[in-house]
Amino acid sequence: MSNADLPRPRRSEAKRAQDRRRRERMRSNGSVERYTTEEIGARDDWICGLCQDPVDEAYQHPDPRSPSIDHVRTITAGGTDTRDNVRLTHWGCNHERNASIPLANIEEAATQRAVLLRIPALRAYAESLRVEDMIRRSQAFHSPERYRAKLACRVERYEREGR
Repeated sequence: MSNADLPRPRRSEAKRAQDRRRRERMRSNGSVERYTTEEIGARDDWICGLCQDPVDEAYQHPDPRSPSIDHVRTITAGGTDTRDNVRLTHWGCNHERNASIPLANIEEAATQRAVLLRIPALRAYAESLRVEDMIRRSQAFHSPERYRAKLACRVERYEREGR
């Protein structure tokens, strides 16, 4: 029997499995602390850690302006689920960032370039990259101005759809 012949799990089963894998990854990354959005919001003065604009705790999910917790070093990259590795963000900014991390130095850019070089379809592209340009593009991609613009687009779409 091939995978195509197997019944697809219901969304709730798939979501539960995804949540279980995330919890296991969190535990394997190190310590886990309990904290609340209100606690992190107060610590961060209710300022989004990505776009640097105020976060209003009155908004509720799924509004893109609602408060959200973002892991500075993502769980998938080995980050811990602790107060010192989280920051307050707008849900829309957090969703826009996803799991991408800005390149901070030449070593990180060189490592990323080396990964791309190992992928046959991307080898020619990777050979054309300069690590300094990779860092510059990464920092522009993760700029507060870009997050503000993306959040504004999400808010406009959210309000237009009348959610």
